[in-house]
Amino acid sequence: MATWADLATYVRSNFRISDETPNMIKLVFETGNLRTQVVLLWHLTLDGGREEWVQIESPFGELGTVDLARALQHIGDTVCGGLALVGNLVTFRHAVPLRNMNINEFAGPLAMVTGTADVLEKALTGGDRF
Repeated sequence: MATWADLATYVRSNFRISDETPNMIKLVFETGNLRTQVVLLWHLTLDGGREEWVQIESPFGELGTVDLARALQHIGDTVCGGLALVGNLVTFRHAVPLRNMNINEFAGPLAMVTGTADVLEKALTGGDRF
C-alpha cells in the first residue's frame, strides 16, 4: 500500500465500515463476550501534504471518568501506541506511515489498538460504551 486510497480500498474489501468521510473510516469490532470496540482510521498528512499516514484510534472513556494514572500503568509495557484526548474522549492510538507500508504493518497495529482500548475500557470503566 502506498496511499490513503489504497488503504481505504483494502479496508472496504476486508472489514464492515460503520461510517466514512474522505479522511476517516469508522469500524466497529466484536471483541468477545458481547463486547464491541469502535476504531477510527484517520488520514493524516505531514510535510505539506507530501507524506501520508494512517492514525488508528479507539476511544475507551470520557475525561473525568477514567483514572489516567491507572490507564498509563496499563499501557506501561506497550511497545507502540499511546493515550490521547480527543474532545472529551480518552483514546488509545498509534500511527503508521503509508508509504511502502506492508499489510502486516497495518493489521498488527489495528489489532493492538482495538484490543488495548477494549481492555482499558473494561478495566477502567467497567462498561462497553465504545
